[in-house]
Amino acid sequence: MYSTIQKKEPTHEQYTKYQELYNYFNQQLFNSKLPCIILNFSRKANVAGFFAPNRWISLQGKNKTHEISINPTYIASVEFIEVCQTLVHEQAHLWQMVFGKPSRSGYHNKEWANKMENIGLMPSSTGQEGGKKVGQKMSDYVIKGGKFEKAFVDLPKDLTLPWISNEFDSVVSNDEDGSDPKPPKIKSKIKYSCPGCTLNVWGKPNIKVYCKSCESYLEPIE
Repeated sequence: MYSTIQKKEPTHEQYTKYQELYNYFNQQLFNSKLPCIILNFSRKANVAGFFAPNRWISLQGKNKTHEISINPTYIASVEFIEVCQTLVHEQAHLWQMVFGKPSRSGYHNKEWANKMENIGLMPSSTGQEGGKKVGQKMSDYVIKGGKFEKAFVDLPKDLTLPWISNEFDSVVSNDEDGSDPKPPKIKSKIKYSCPGCTLNVWGKPNIKVYCKSCESYLEPIE
């Protein structure tokens, strides 16, 4: 006889917050119009995240659903706002799949770009100001004062992913087909150690990592 899910099980904790994060940005940026999908974590080399249409089918074969996946090694390597950017970027692809007209695989068209701008993320082939807004390989940056920035600022403090990978990767792109390159930001990582227990993590310099068990921040070990 198998046991039921316990609230403190890591899988339950992680995916509950993942779903809540998806729901939050769906409500704040898409008027809760995005459908329920499969949320996943995938360790795909050089990819921060991707959207895969109709990736899943029900056991009875009657229903299909889409997938959004984020690379856990990317989550551990960047600030949380960038993780949220990746999620919302993929939500924009989902929006276009459901309500718009996506172009050929991997191509980011004007409709998608306009939606990104509307929700507060500026499409950019370089990930910075001045880049092209449409194309095969696209990234984005936060529009100051835009909807995404406001939604992130208003994000409840407890709405974060409670588990991060202890494997790090300076992944540089979004999307399953290798599109959306992001400029590499992580060139080195350092060790952080909790002063109250044996918890150790590795990450880029100048990040804050909080140990919930000891209620203290981890200290950098140079």
